[in-house]
Amino acid sequence: MTVTKNTWLKIAIVVLILVILVVFFQDSFLEGFQEIAKIPGKTVILLLCLSMGYFLAEGGVITVMAKSCTGTVSFQSGFACALYCSFFRLVTFGSGSGVAEVYYLNKKGMKAAEATGMSLVQYLIQKITICVMGAVSFFVCFRYVEQYIGEYQGYIALAVLITMAIGAGILLITVFERGKNLLFFYLKKVAKRENWKQKVRKVEEQANILQDGAKKLYHKKHCLFLAFFLNLAKYFFWFLTPYVLYGDEERLTLLVSLVLMALATMVAGVIPTPSGYGSLDAMIILLFHPLLGDAKIVSLVILYRVVVSLFPFLIGMGVVAWSLRKEKK
Repeated sequence: MTVTKNTWLKIAIVVLILVILVVFFQDSFLEGFQEIAKIPGKTVILLLCLSMGYFLAEGGVITVMAKSCTGTVSFQSGFACALYCSFFRLVTFGSGSGVAEVYYLNKKGMKAAEATGMSLVQYLIQKITICVMGAVSFFVCFRYVEQYIGEYQGYIALAVLITMAIGAGILLITVFERGKNLLFFYLKKVAKRENWKQKVRKVEEQANILQDGAKKLYHKKHCLFLAFFLNLAKYFFWFLTPYVLYGDEERLTLLVSLVLMALATMVAGVIPTPSGYGSLDAMIILLFHPLLGDAKIVSLVILYRVVVSLFPFLIGMGVVAWSLRKEKK
């Protein structure tokens, strides 16, 4: 498999962020691993259950949206597809998960064009969910934001506005064909270099696929609402991680855990890194450090990566191996 320049750039960005974090917390890594050693086995099992809860909800999203198109995808297949994509998400630094989903659903009977459109709409709903969670966390729970991370509230407010603008832009392109055509008309005029023109054409093709897929789903609004609430549920599972590890009823309450994780995820989405690798870890450190201190924040970041990346990757590897075995028969 050829590694593209884009992939190397992604790897370089992630490595740079990780190096900065390691240098900054180099004296706390040993203490962080000592904190991990203190965590009871039942807590670790609960964290892994939360990880699977995310993928059960993600499998539900895939099933609901796929059934709205073809009616041929079972929940078992949707759940397996979510884990299948988790393997390729880590292997390709986020760029291959969408392709993996289209490939898997195509093997389950969906047309490639339908699966592509569904995948793009699914991505749109996920972005909207993060936008809503982050914005609500910031404005409704402003007292918590001001109390714990007051010095960064201006930057977080800017990230909220950028995320809302991105979400509104994607939604505008999806819903209004005239707005989409007008946008790409001006983009083509601005793009002078040939490589820029090619990128604009590629994005326009994706926008057309997204709009076609969205049109089919807009007639089934109950599917969109169900997908949105399942997205809320899946992030709820992951956002419980800090509370399960170090929660109390005074500072790191359940609400604070959910609020700060929603803000961390939203702000990390504005930083251009693949699938939030590095940027999300940095935001978790930034937002939770005042509550946990050096050793616990290091252990939280490590265990959160196990919950959201490593454990699903290992389970997804089993799903990929099983799929390949079935294809060979």
